[in-house]
Amino acid sequence: MRDASGRARKAAWRGVLLLAITTSVTGCFMRDPLDPRGQLDHRVVKEFDDAERITQSRQAFERTRPRLTLVQPGMSSADVETAMQAIVVTEQHGEKDQEGPRRKFVDGLLCRRDPTSLRQRWLFGYDEGGVELVGFVIEFERDNPEKERWTVRSIDRAPTDDCPEPGE
Repeated sequence: MRDASGRARKAAWRGVLLLAITTSVTGCFMRDPLDPRGQLDHRVVKEFDDAERITQSRQAFERTRPRLTLVQPGMSSADVETAMQAIVVTEQHGEKDQEGPRRKFVDGLLCRRDPTSLRQRWLFGYDEGGVELVGFVIEFERDNPEKERWTVRSIDRAPTDDCPEPGE
């Protein structure tokens, strides 16, 4: 009798241990694709247009300018998003429990341009009444166009490029 209860206790401990390992391993692999490091702020909005308007305002650009000092060549795009304090926004439709589409916003980010398959430029500034003013650009590069491993190449503090017109 004692032997049977000992085996049952060992089996129960093995089950608990297996559950703990499974939970910890699954947690490591189930990352939010918009926040893979779990370091970004998350918010809920009624419409993405509101969030976009706020993040492209002059005030948002002024908030983000001091954060540029944290960006260094060689940083990954995820590192830059963390340094620039990106926000993951969920658009709420209907019930509070019902999660809608999600997007990532960075204060002052007006647009991204892809001059080549190996280079990408993030244009920061603000949109004032339909007139966009670009204040600085973070340029990224990658070695392989098949992979999304972008790293900071340089920071352009006096850019001459603009965001493309819609449909361009």
